[in-house]
Amino acid sequence: MSITIKKVSYTKPKDARILEAVMTKWFKNPKDLNLTDPRMAYPFSFKKWVAMTYANDDIHSFALVNEKWIVGIGNLMIIQDSNRAHALHIYIDKEYRGQGLGEKMMKYLESLAREKQIETMTLRVMPKNEPARKLYEKLGFELNGTSKLGSLMLEKKLV
Repeated sequence: MSITIKKVSYTKPKDARILEAVMTKWFKNPKDLNLTDPRMAYPFSFKKWVAMTYANDDIHSFALVNEKWIVGIGNLMIIQDSNRAHALHIYIDKEYRGQGLGEKMMKYLESLAREKQIETMTLRVMPKNEPARKLYEKLGFELNGTSKLGSLMLEKKLV
């Protein structure tokens, strides 16, 4: 199986159509949606998803692609004024979990941040998302607090 990482855009019509189909399938279960973004109400609304987060030009979006099908996503927001990058909405299709794809995406996002000479990378994860928490700890992220919505705020120094 050859999985590649491809840049995508939530606002480009062709990409958006494919992302909407894939994500609507992924987020049929309210628990999966809550673990990915607790701000999103069920049922999943792609338009709301894009409006809440992806209208920002500082967010770079990527898909893990197996042949022509998206099997995972990852996004990186570059925050220049604080020299920080924030990883968000890392999600792997259930059928592809346990194959190192989350780690592949995180390392890719981290390499992009390093290329831009970013000093710190942050992310948020729900406490009950134990597989993701373990991955982020393995990759060197450390607890830096808790958000208002109860997610754990993690941070990693890149320099």
